[in-house]
Amino acid sequence: MAELQLIGMVEGIIYENNEELFKILDVHIIRKIAGYDHDSIRVMGNFGEMDLSIRYKFVGEIIEHSKFGMQFKAKSYQAIMPAEYNAIVDYLASDKFAGIGKKTAEKIVSQLGEDLFTKIKDNNKVVEDLKLTDKQRQSLLNGILHMDQLGEILTQAVQYGINKSIITDLYNKYKGETLSKIEEDPYALIAETRGYGFKIADSIANKLGFKADDSRRLKGALMQVLLDSALKDGNTYLLMDKWLENTSELLYIDDFDLLANEVNNLKKDNKVVIFDDKVSLTNMYTIEKDIANDLKRISDSNKKDIPYLDDDLNSAIKHVEQKFDISYDDTQKKAIKTALNNSISILTGGPGTGKTTIIRGILATLQEIEKIPNDVLYTDDPPFLLAAPTGRAAKRMSELTGIDAKTIHRLLGLGISDLNQENMNELNGEILIIDEMSMVDMFLFKNLVSSIFQLKHIVFVGDKDQLPSVGPGNIFSDLIASSAFPTTKLSMIHRQSDDSSIVDLAHKINQNNAQANIFTKTPNYSFISCKPNSIADAIEKIVDIALEKGFCADDIQVLTAMYNGVSGINSLNDLLQNIMNPAKIDSKKVEVHNEFFRIGDRVLQLQNNPEKEIYNGQIGKVVGIDDSQKSAKLIVRFDDREVMLTSNDLSDLTRAYAITIHKSQGSEFPLVILALTMQNYIMLKKNLLYTGITRAQQNLVMIGEEQAYQMALKTEGNDRQTDLCSKIQCIFNKNDIELQENEIDNADNHSENYILTPDLIYSNKIDPMIGMEDVRLSDI
Repeated sequence: MAELQLIGMVEGIIYENNEELFKILDVHIIRKIAGYDHDSIRVMGNFGEMDLSIRYKFVGEIIEHSKFGMQFKAKSYQAIMPAEYNAIVDYLASDKFAGIGKKTAEKIVSQLGEDLFTKIKDNNKVVEDLKLTDKQRQSLLNGILHMDQLGEILTQAVQYGINKSIITDLYNKYKGETLSKIEEDPYALIAETRGYGFKIADSIANKLGFKADDSRRLKGALMQVLLDSALKDGNTYLLMDKWLENTSELLYIDDFDLLANEVNNLKKDNKVVIFDDKVSLTNMYTIEKDIANDLKRISDSNKKDIPYLDDDLNSAIKHVEQKFDISYDDTQKKAIKTALNNSISILTGGPGTGKTTIIRGILATLQEIEKIPNDVLYTDDPPFLLAAPTGRAAKRMSELTGIDAKTIHRLLGLGISDLNQENMNELNGEILIIDEMSMVDMFLFKNLVSSIFQLKHIVFVGDKDQLPSVGPGNIFSDLIASSAFPTTKLSMIHRQSDDSSIVDLAHKINQNNAQANIFTKTPNYSFISCKPNSIADAIEKIVDIALEKGFCADDIQVLTAMYNGVSGINSLNDLLQNIMNPAKIDSKKVEVHNEFFRIGDRVLQLQNNPEKEIYNGQIGKVVGIDDSQKSAKLIVRFDDREVMLTSNDLSDLTRAYAITIHKSQGSEFPLVILALTMQNYIMLKKNLLYTGITRAQQNLVMIGEEQAYQMALKTEGNDRQTDLCSKIQCIFNKNDIELQENEIDNADNHSENYILTPDLIYSNKIDPMIGMEDVRLSDI
C-alpha cells in the first residue's frame, strides 16, 4: 500500500507508554486524505513530546482496527512550524521559549522574517545577530532545533529500549550527535544521566553486535562498579581487589589479564587515580584534594590575626549570659572561645546537648566583643552568615537564633542555573556557621569551601553519630577524624523537657547501652512488635488513634528503610494518603509514575532542581493543580515559597507520608512512627536507628521486629571508604606538603607500582580466586 501524508493538529493523547514512546493521538485533519472523509482520526505510532499548538505531518497508512475502526499508523512524523505572523509571535512567546515574551517575539520576527524557522535550522549562526541576551538566544535555538531533532532521535532510540527521559537528557547534552554517541560507544555514556547504567549500555551493545570482551565493555563495567560504590554506598574509593572482584561479577568474565589492560587504559585516560592499593574516580580524588587545599588556604589566611584576650571573652560571655538569662557550663564556654579564636572549628553533639544554645552564644559574644550594632546584622551584606543543607533546617536555625539563615545552595547562589563554580557568591564577613553538617556531601562542601574568601571564623556544627550524607563522602566525620581543627564534643544533656526520654534513649544507643531501654514503654516512646505483613495494619491503627487525640496530619511522619513490599514506602504512602488526604468527589489529581497527587498531599523532592530552587530531601505540600493541558502542573509550597512543577519536574517528586530515614535528616516531627524489620537487614545499623529516633520531637512509636532493632543496636555504621581525612592530615602537616603536591606526579614517575599487571594480580596482593570462592576441582 502506498504511503499517505496526513497533516493535522493533535487534539489529545488517548494513550501513551513512556518507556516505548508509543502513543495513540486524536488528530484534527487539516488537509483531507484520500479515502477518508471524517474531520479527525486516531493516529498511532512512536512519538516524542507532542505540541498541541502546532501542526504535524504524519507519513504512514490507514488501517482498519477490529474494535476502533479506521486509524492512521504513522511510520514517521515532522512538526510544521507556524507560518503566519501572529501565530509565530504567539508560539515564540509561549512557555516553550523561556525568557521570551511577546515584545521580544515580535522583535525576532521583524528581524528574521516569517521564514525564521527555516533560516535558523539552515544556519544556527543567524541567532547570534539578534539583539537578545545570551539566555534568550540559547532558548530560541534550543526550542526550534529541539522540536525536530529530539522527536526524530526519540523515535529511533526506541529500537534500543532507552526511555524518553534518558534520551531527552542525553539530547540536551549532545543534540544531533546523540544517536551517533550511543552507537559509537554506549558504555562511554554511563553516568552521563540518571538511569543510564551498565545494564542499559550492555543491552544496546548486544543489539549493535559488541563482543563480550570488547575493550569498551570492560572499561564500562570498571567505571560502573566505581560509580555504584560512590552513588549507592557513598565511598570515594575502592580497594583494588574489591574493584576487580565486583567488575568480574558484573561482566561474568574471570580473565584478569583483560581487566588489567583496561585498568591501565583508564588510568592513562585520567578516568581513575590509583594510589596504594586503592582506586578513585579522578573527579572524586580531585575534589577531596581540592577540599583539603581550600581548608588549608582558609586556615592560613587568618593565622596572622591575634586571638581575643581571655579576659575580654569572659567579660563578653558574662554579658551574654545576663542578656539571655542563662548560665553556660565550662564546656559551652570553651566551645564559644574555640569558635572565636580559630579560623575553623567544629561543634558536635547529640540532641539536647545544647548546640543551638552555643551557636546563639557564639554569635552574641562576637557581636558584643566586636561592638556590632543590631541593624548591621540585617543589612544586604551581613557580617554573620548562617546556613544549613535544607530549607527546614535553615528555617529552624533562623527561628532559634533570630538571624536570617539560608540553605547552602541559596547562600552560594546556586539556585538559578547550573552548579557552575564560576557563578557562585563569594562569602565574606565575620563568621559563617553551617548546621546539620552530617548531611553535606563532598560536591556541596567543595562548592562551599571554594567560595570562602574573607571570613574570620567558620564553625561546622552537626551530629557526628547521624547517618552520613545521601551523596558521596563522609565530610563531617572526616573533618573530625583529621584532628586538624579544634573540636568541641558535647555529651552533657541539657534539655529537660517532655521529650527527654527520647533524648536519653538516643544517647544510650551511642553508648551501646540501650538494649534494656529500647523496648520499655515511656511517656514519650514505645515499641510494638509485629511481623512485616502486619506493619501496614499497625501503622493504620496508630495514625487513627493519633488523629483522634488531636494530632494533625502534618504532625505525623512514618519512617522506614525500603521502598518495595507490603511494608515499604510506596505501599504505605497509598495507605496513608487515603487516611490523611482522602479523595473527594471530582477532586483534581495528577498521575505520575504510578502515583496520584492531590491537593493537600505532602510530597518529597528526590533530586536537586536548581532551576526551581528545590533540592533533594525537601518536603512540601501540593496547594494547587493546573490540569487545563495534557502536561498537568502541580503547585507545591516548599517552606514559604510556591513552585510550579510541570510534567518534566514530577519525575523527581513522590508522596511523603512515609519516607526513608535518610531523607528525613534535617527535619523533626511531633510524632514519628519508625518501622524496621529483618527485611531491611542490609541497612540495619546503629546510625540508621539513631537518626530515625532523633527525628521525633515529642513522641516516638517504634514498630516491627525486635530482632531488627537488636541487630541495628549491635551493628556499627558510618563505615564509608573515603580519603579526605588522610588528605587533610597530609596537607596540614608541613613535612608532607611537598609529597601531597606531587602525589600524582610521583605515581607517574614510579609507574611500575601503579600499573596493574598479570604478575600483580597473581601476586599475594590480589587474590587469584576473586569471585571463585565456591568453585571446586570437581566442577572443572
